[in-house]
Amino acid sequence: MDNMFKWTKRKNTAAILLAQGYTEQKTADSVGVTRRTIANWKADNDFMLEVDKLTLMTGIALRSERLRIAARAIRQKVTEEKVATRRDLLDWLKYAQGETDGIKVDFGALLSEINREVAD
Repeated sequence: MDNMFKWTKRKNTAAILLAQGYTEQKTADSVGVTRRTIANWKADNDFMLEVDKLTLMTGIALRSERLRIAARAIRQKVTEEKVATRRDLLDWLKYAQGETDGIKVDFGALLSEINREVAD
């Protein structure tokens, strides 16, 4: 008998939901299986590797969105007030650095871009 894990649409959807933080029960209800089925899928290494990969991707996407929001906020402040203090820029860069652990970001280029917008 072949015990190889086989991907299905339900398993793929379940992996995505678990990566987004849904509980086993909520995931099971959403894909139309039992909570026990989700637990069984989670016992498979291939399934959990996919959940882990998707969790990482979801985390990066959320951080990216937060960075875009922060960048828009500082740009709006610079545009409306025509001034940004060094403290404002430093606070923004500290926030950006905290949101990008493990991701290479050229903060010098970001600061230059903001300074150009301040000058315009």
